Amino acid sequence: MTSSQVALLVEAVEDATADTPNLSDVVDLVLSGPEVAGVPTSDTLAILRRLIDEATSEVLLVGYAVHQGKQVFGRLAARMDEKPELRVWLCLDISRKQTDTSLSQEIVRRFAHDFRGKHWPGKRLPELYFDPRSLSENRDKRSSLHAKCIAIDRRVALITSANFTEAAQQRNIEAGVIVKYPLLVERLVGYFEGLQTSGQLVGCSLK
Repeated sequence: MTSSQVALLVEAVEDATADTPNLSDVVDLVLSGPEVAGVPTSDTLAILRRLIDEATSEVLLVGYAVHQGKQVFGRLAARMDEKPELRVWLCLDISRKQTDTSLSQEIVRRFAHDFRGKHWPGKRLPELYFDPRSLSENRDKRSSLHAKCIAIDRRVALITSANFTEAAQQRNIEAGVIVKYPLLVERLVGYFEGLQTSGQLVGCSLK
């Protein structure tokens, strides 16, 4: 290589390095539970509320178990009231208990009634979707919507082991990752969006 070619190569490497974000700017751990010397821990609920406060256009929340939802979802409901243009859609597990022989529609109706009365504190209602396979009367064909994550404006996401319960958000030992890389967050949201548009996740009316 000539000296000018070497110079161009060095310049290209410098440019590529400059455009590569630091790992800490892209991902970060969210560890909650008892403190351990030398390992930073955080309150998952506090992180969740901070992310919600940054939302301007869309919030996707995916979860398995919901308990004491009015406390967990309080900030999200308030943000919806503050920003009428904010789209909030939830993907939650609606399952058939082993001894429940009710019609699937009845199980969904009961879930919607309980969610409105026990778990949602706001005036505006979010969109809600679920996996209908979880209601199969054939136990061998049932599945669970077991993922737990929240995506804000398709630019930042929290992927976590924590359910949307008071215990998981504030007391349990939980581990998660904040992703601040829009390309990956878009893929995450796109997956659940694809499940919804293809009919593999169906709507549950909360009205």
